[in-house]
Amino acid sequence: MSIIKINSLTFYYPESTDKIFDKLNLNIDTRWKLGLIGKNGRGKTTLMSLINQKLIPVSGEIRTKVKTFYFPFTPASNEMRTFDIIKESIAPFRYWEKKMNLLSRKADKESMDLYAEIMEKYQSQEGYEIDSKIEKEISYMKMSNDLLKREFRTLSLGEQTRALITALFLKKNSFPLIDEPTDHLDMSGRLILGEYLSQKSGFILASHDRNFLDLCIDHVLSINKSDVRINKGNYSQWKNNMEIEEEYELRKNDNLRREIKSLENAAKKRRIWSNAKEKEIIGATTLKPNKGYISHKSAKLMKRALHIEARIDDKIEEKKSLLKNLEDKRKLKLNNKSKSSEILISVCNAGFKYESKIIFDNVTFDVKRGERVAILGNNGSGKTSLLKAILREIELVEGNIYMPNFVKVSYSRQDPFWNIGMLPDHLKNSHIDETQFRNILGVMGAWGEIFDRPLETFSRGELKKVELCRSFINTGSLLIWDEPMNYLDVMSREQIENVILEYKPTMLFTEHDITFVENIATSSLSMT
Repeated sequence: MSIIKINSLTFYYPESTDKIFDKLNLNIDTRWKLGLIGKNGRGKTTLMSLINQKLIPVSGEIRTKVKTFYFPFTPASNEMRTFDIIKESIAPFRYWEKKMNLLSRKADKESMDLYAEIMEKYQSQEGYEIDSKIEKEISYMKMSNDLLKREFRTLSLGEQTRALITALFLKKNSFPLIDEPTDHLDMSGRLILGEYLSQKSGFILASHDRNFLDLCIDHVLSINKSDVRINKGNYSQWKNNMEIEEEYELRKNDNLRREIKSLENAAKKRRIWSNAKEKEIIGATTLKPNKGYISHKSAKLMKRALHIEARIDDKIEEKKSLLKNLEDKRKLKLNNKSKSSEILISVCNAGFKYESKIIFDNVTFDVKRGERVAILGNNGSGKTSLLKAILREIELVEGNIYMPNFVKVSYSRQDPFWNIGMLPDHLKNSHIDETQFRNILGVMGAWGEIFDRPLETFSRGELKKVELCRSFINTGSLLIWDEPMNYLDVMSREQIENVILEYKPTMLFTEHDITFVENIATSSLSMT
C-alpha cells in the first residue's frame, strides 16, 4: 500500500488572489478507485495537476512514492498505427529495442554494461510480454484487434480515448489521473469504459457523469463549498450521505434559530424586570423599603440576563458551524409556452444521406405536447443530423417533417452558438435583457467577471452554461437540445433536471448521460 500525502497545501494562480485550496490536508490510498467531484471551477483539474507535479503549491507539500500519469495526453504522432501509439505511450520500447540491437553488435565492456542497463528497464516494463498484453487489454475494452492495425488518426475520438486509457493501466508502478474521459464517448462507450475501470484499482477519476461514477468508483473525493473530504462508496452513496447531513443541519439550524429567539425574549424580559427594580430603588422615598433587598434582586435578574446572552452567543457560534457546504438553492424558472395542439412535431419515413453514405432512413415518430423525447444512439448514428433536419438546416432525401407554424423552437447546440467576442455585445444584438440573463446565469453558478472577459477565455463548462441560459431565456413551445449536459458539473445537471421536472416543457433531445435520460425522458427513439 502507498499513500499520497497532501500536507497543509495552499494554492492560487498568480493572476488571482482567490485561493483554490487553503491549508488542505488529505491522505489518498493508491489502491482506491477514487472519484473526484465538485462544481465547475472548484479546482478538480488543478488538484490533479498538483498531484501530477505540473503545478507547484504556493505552500505546503504533496508527498508520494508512486509515479502519476495524466489523461488526456497527446500521443507522439497520429500517423502511427494504434498498436504502436499504445506501446510507445507505455514506455519507449522501440528506442530500447533499437539501442539494444546496436549495442549487441559491439563486444566491448562499456556496450555490454549499457545493454544490461537498458535490458533491466525493458524487463521491468514487461517488454517481452507487452505485445500480448496490449491485445488482451484492448479486448477488455471491447475493441477489435483489427483496430490496432489502423492509423490512430482514423479512429473516432471515442475509440482514441479508450485506446489511450489502456496504456495508463499497462504502465508498471503507475497511478493514473483520469480527467473527464467521457467527453467524446457515447452511451455504450461510457458503459464499456465504466465496466473496464471497475476491474482496475488505483486511480483518480474526475467525471460529471453520475451513472459512470457509480459503475467504477469505491471512494469519493468531493471539493465542496467550504471543505474537501473523502467518503467511502460510489457517487449515489455520497449524494445520499450529503443529503442526510444537509437535512440534519437544516433541522438543527431551525431548532437553534427558535432557541435563540426564545433566549432573546427571556433576556429582554429579565432586563425589563431589572430596570424596573432599579427604578423602585431610586424612587423609594416615602415607604422606605428594603433597598438592599431590591438591589440584590435587580442584580440577580441582570446576572441571569447576561447568562442568557452568553448562551445566545454560544448558540450563534454553533449555528455558524452548520450549513457550510449548503449549495446555492436559487431555482431556475422556465416559461412553458406550449399551446393546446396535441402534436408539435411529426416525422414520417425521414431519410438523409451525406454524399453516398446513408446517415439515417425510415425514421418515424411524433412529439406531443408535454412529452420529453430522448433520441438515443451511438456516435455517428445520425442523431444531430435528425435534429438539423427538423430545424430545416439540412434537407431530407426522403420522407417529411411537419411542425405547426405557431411552434417556437428554442435550440441548444452541441457547440455553443456564442463562442467569440463579448457576452454583453451578443445580448444587446439579440435584444436579450442583460439583467435577466445575469440572474439565470448566476443561478447556474456563473456570474460577475465572466461578463468582462472574451468568450474565447471561457471554459467549456462556462460556454455550455451560456448556451443553455440562451435557450432558457428564449423558451418557446419546444426545447430542442443536442447533448445539453456536456461539460456541466453534477450539481448543474441536477438543477436543470429539477427545473424540467417542475415546469414540464415539451422537449426533443439527445444525451449520453444515462441518469439524465432516465430522470427526464418520457419516451425515447433509438437510432441504429
